[in-house]
Amino acid sequence: MLPPRSTPDVPSPEQSQVEVTGHRISPRLLVSTGIMLAVLLVAGMTFATQKLTFSRAADSEHKSYDYAVIKTINGLTKIAAVGATDKIINAQGKLITVDPNPYGIAVSASNESKGLRKGDLLVTNIGNNDQGNTIVKFTEQKGTGHLFNITPSPATSGPADLTFNNESGSLWVSNKTGNDVQVFRPNGTLLTTIMNPLFNHPWGMATNGGDVYRHDGVSISFFVGNVIDATIDRIDVIPQYRGLPRFKVVQIGQFDKNGAATKIGLKWLPELRIGDKTLKDVLLAIDPANSRIAAFAHSSTINANGSKGTGKGITVFAGKPLNMPGGFAINPLNGDLLVVNLMDNNLVELNMTHRRVVGVKQIDPAKVDAQGNGSALFGVAALRDNRGNLRVFFTDDNTNTLNVLSAK
Repeated sequence: MLPPRSTPDVPSPEQSQVEVTGHRISPRLLVSTGIMLAVLLVAGMTFATQKLTFSRAADSEHKSYDYAVIKTINGLTKIAAVGATDKIINAQGKLITVDPNPYGIAVSASNESKGLRKGDLLVTNIGNNDQGNTIVKFTEQKGTGHLFNITPSPATSGPADLTFNNESGSLWVSNKTGNDVQVFRPNGTLLTTIMNPLFNHPWGMATNGGDVYRHDGVSISFFVGNVIDATIDRIDVIPQYRGLPRFKVVQIGQFDKNGAATKIGLKWLPELRIGDKTLKDVLLAIDPANSRIAAFAHSSTINANGSKGTGKGITVFAGKPLNMPGGFAINPLNGDLLVVNLMDNNLVELNMTHRRVVGVKQIDPAKVDAQGNGSALFGVAALRDNRGNLRVFFTDDNTNTLNVLSAK
């Protein structure tokens, strides 16, 4: 027989209290206080951990910039070949020899699913007698080069300069001997060939990227400099409801001729400060006959009515150390202009705001005679290396190579 269960003593509310230092505290309050203390302790530990993590991240970030970043050409001492442009790999994967003389350089700014990656370099081979027909791609900025324009086209003759349409990834190429402008898809197939009576053997090529006021249905504009008559044209792209866009070409500038061939290089900037003035929508142009860099403000809209432009632009810099400049690029670290000279094989860095020479460096050892024999430099492009230093890529048609000037 089981003993009868005893009824537990249930304390009264008055009894359900704990006496602490003469005061009575409710156990519920004690439990709540304990939970609150635990939460505060966890929060404090989390904050301390985060603070330590942030501190370490900040230390790491700080350490990555402990060294002095080289921002101008004066600190660059090493020249190396990226790859050759006369021996390249074709679409079938075979090594072939092509008509070289590399001139223009373009840098891919975006990743395309077929054909191009961000940072890939493309180089034109104008050819020994301006009859070249190849564009060479250097994937990840190293050789061996590959044939980019995999669709043969007789209109690709004497390609001089090139630029990307970063909206679509297409590549625009100025063909001196072909007297046309060609547009290639990112996979190297030909999209279209543009011809116009104003073209007079196109040389330099640039684009505004569609980053300015769009007039009369224009979505984006490109610029070309013409070798024979020393003119500068703008190609306005006007999208159509179906099919390819319409191309409207207008003349916006006229330079002095430099003998039989005036090689006008072009670059576009959204704005440029010269002294105390700020210019908007600026097309920079090489004026080789006067060893001058010129600037055309409002370049995307001037002469939109189709009248012929005869202006010579605003002088940004003229005279020594410029010596018949052949090509130029923008220094991404400080906005300076990097110019290569045809008549002495020098690379020149200019601060455009103050019209000041930052540095001069010879990057091909060949001496250039009065007729231009020995001249090596045309294309130039500038990027940052993985430590933030300036890197300058340039074409050398004495050695038929794409080269890079960099820090040690």
